[in-house]
Amino acid sequence: MDPISEPGMFMGLILGVGTLLKLGGAVVAILLLASIFGLTLSARKFMQFREASVPEVSRLDEAIGLWHQGEDRNAREILLESPLSLAEDVRFGLEKHGEMDSDLLHDELMRRASGFLRGYSRNLRLIELIYYLAPVMGLLGTVLGMIDAFRGLAVSAGASGESSALASGIWEALLTTAVGLSIAIPFAVMHAFLEAKLEVLSEQVSDLVTRILTFSNTP
Repeated sequence: MDPISEPGMFMGLILGVGTLLKLGGAVVAILLLASIFGLTLSARKFMQFREASVPEVSRLDEAIGLWHQGEDRNAREILLESPLSLAEDVRFGLEKHGEMDSDLLHDELMRRASGFLRGYSRNLRLIELIYYLAPVMGLLGTVLGMIDAFRGLAVSAGASGESSALASGIWEALLTTAVGLSIAIPFAVMHAFLEAKLEVLSEQVSDLVTRILTFSNTP
């Protein structure tokens, strides 16, 4: 892309946002602020789940296997190198498997696993709320715009250009619904993707706990 054209594109984007704010009013402003907040939050969640990728969690499973093959040193190295806080919980479970009651160990590991997963599920509700409310807010803006358009038509009854004024008011009112749907659709996709990532991570963590407890009962 020609670098000279980039400032022009940026200015065009600024002007476009300004036009949306002018035509859509407070409702569009709220929707745009919500989208900026949601995109920032989504980016942070994507980075968080990227850290807890399937291969990274599988390394913890590998460490469990090495531990119970008698290769404690190699297992500890893997757990210490892991960027996941769950690695410390896995190490705790492996070290305590012969010392603690199996039921107590199970409860403690499940408590720690829930705490780990809680960090990944946090704020997903806010993303869900954005894609639920964005169309409703857009519809609200449309209704308010239609009310304003018909009120203006009633005030100027008998004046020329009533039809064109009404048409202009209607399309401006519908703009907020379009903005709301444009925001809701990508956020719905992002939320579904993050929920799927959380489900996979939850299954992996549950499997790790099961493996630790299974080995802990192995003579």
